[in-house]
Amino acid sequence: MPKSKYFRVAVEGATCDGRTLERQHIEQMAKSYNPQVYGARCNLEHLRSLFPDSVFRMYGDVLALKTEEDTSDGPLKGKLGLYAQIDATDELVELNKSRQKVYSSIEVSPKFADTGVAYLMGLAFTDSPASLGTEMLQFCASSQVNPLADRKTDPSCFFTAAAEVAMEFETDEPEVKSGKGFFNSIKELLNKGQRHFSAEASEIREAVEVVAQSQADTLDRLDTFSQQIGKFADASALKKVTDDLAALTEKLEKQDGNFNQRPPSHGGANGADQSLLADC
Repeated sequence: MPKSKYFRVAVEGATCDGRTLERQHIEQMAKSYNPQVYGARCNLEHLRSLFPDSVFRMYGDVLALKTEEDTSDGPLKGKLGLYAQIDATDELVELNKSRQKVYSSIEVSPKFADTGVAYLMGLAFTDSPASLGTEMLQFCASSQVNPLADRKTDPSCFFTAAAEVAMEFETDEPEVKSGKGFFNSIKELLNKGQRHFSAEASEIREAVEVVAQSQADTLDRLDTFSQQIGKFADASALKKVTDDLAALTEKLEKQDGNFNQRPPSHGGANGADQSLLADC
């Protein structure tokens, strides 16, 4: 349901049915009001029907109260006012738009539930200040049978004289953006997209760096392994050369050490001596 802005529902010094709404009453109501303890409801003419489809059904709830001192130059200057915020029904909103029931009157309990402090019991809207005006309330109070008695929550309660209210409601309608506002909205969307893309790019970059570092470590290990293999190969070749040299040395050591020249040849076949046939 629509929530209203705070609007004034009573002012200190307002005349009632033989009683006066005092500053302390207003201060106590604003301080003590708690919907969870007792929620004041909105009605018409202080009438409360038992039937939900009645014209005199409830038209909302009082959400909160506060006080403000009148600073205008009018007759209420310096007076303390009681302001209410209500959760109104759609019917009450329509009544307000059509300028119906534009006067308010509150029901006050001067000593709520034996607490000794004033409390707001209800908020009524009326179409004519005369119906709940000062003279009407005083007349009812002086009558042997008060015609308003059955409208009260408790016999000790009193009604304030009706006063005109200026009630406005908070709107949930989307704000119409100007050209600059529209540009700023588009810019913000683009910035959000850029920030999102930057975040994704940063994550990708970090992933690539991790993979690159892993590959670098692998390459370093492969290079080290290759160097070790190379060293192993060089060592094997050196060992082979060393072994071959040792074998050759051993073979040479086994040969005759006194041999100086080959045996003389006598020119004969199959080694036969032919020296006598030569004529020197």
